[in-house]
Amino acid sequence: QIERAIKLAHCRFGIITDGSTYHLIDTALSSWNYTKMSFDELVAKLIHPEKVPQTEDGMSNIKEAMKTIFEESKIQTICNNIVYDSNQNCYTFNSLENERNFFLRILNNPNLNHKKRIYRYTSFETLFAMLNKGTYRMSGIVGMNDKSETDYFEKKSALNTIGSSVRDLNDSYLSSCTSLKDYLTMWRLYGNDGKGVCLEFKILHERKRLNNFILAPINYAETRKKHKVVESLKKLSDANMRFSELYKWKHFFKPYDYNVEEEIRLIFFDNGRFDNGVIKRDWIQTLTHSIINPIIDFKLNSSGFPLQLTQIILGPKMQESKIQKSQLEDLISEKGYSIKVSMSSIKNYR
Repeated sequence: QIERAIKLAHCRFGIITDGSTYHLIDTALSSWNYTKMSFDELVAKLIHPEKVPQTEDGMSNIKEAMKTIFEESKIQTICNNIVYDSNQNCYTFNSLENERNFFLRILNNPNLNHKKRIYRYTSFETLFAMLNKGTYRMSGIVGMNDKSETDYFEKKSALNTIGSSVRDLNDSYLSSCTSLKDYLTMWRLYGNDGKGVCLEFKILHERKRLNNFILAPINYAETRKKHKVVESLKKLSDANMRFSELYKWKHFFKPYDYNVEEEIRLIFFDNGRFDNGVIKRDWIQTLTHSIINPIIDFKLNSSGFPLQLTQIILGPKMQESKIQKSQLEDLISEKGYSIKVSMSSIKNYR
């Protein structure tokens, strides 16, 4: 049981004790052999652990684990940014920027790379608040709507992706969009059953990156039983590769059943260095799980924000749609925006 826990948690040390005698295992230096020692010896060992030399086949195992997700020509380029940390006895990227670039490579989707527009389905109330206050709101990762969805990665990979505390997540904010415009299923799922709106956003930056923003598509499993990328990340972990922000990137992997949504997520890493038109940082209580969660408001259509609202599509079941369209156009004009308002092309919604 102890050895299984050590493997799941990726711990270097394991201790068996009855309170008076101690047996320590250093998984980096032995093949599951326990050494009996005094308490003082145990403490000294943990405070000043032996440095572990890099194994000759370590990098080759990492390259092998990458073969199922990357072309051979790209693997060496990625590995050039991987270093061995002798203090932690693991391989890591030499910078946080290179780790983020690694996940962007993983999430690369040729079918979506050419997209100039993405869409967000929401309620009419949310749209009104957005226009009236002139803000685009992003929510902290901790308060994600569906916890079974966000825990999918850990269950599938058996990897513990939690940081040192929940606070580690509170500097990261997510917003969900899709490549699907005026799409029946999306109206039903996220558009208040056709009574909400579909917001069209122009992507301002071709590289899908701006300062601490990253825009990337969700990576879905190939089948209900197979998820190639998640399985490869597990192999990388088994090859002694560690990621600093895996507990954030897990939100970009979903089960096969969700692939009809063609979801694209915007993530913002808030380190305080880039304001990007930040108007307010605050806290709310989420409607779905009553979790206290941080939010961040950006100035709508500011040059520092990667998405620009260009069109509002009113839902196929929108009440008083003609009046709402006219009123929205007046509001938009008064606020000084250049945003088109149109009706859904779906005529037989039920």
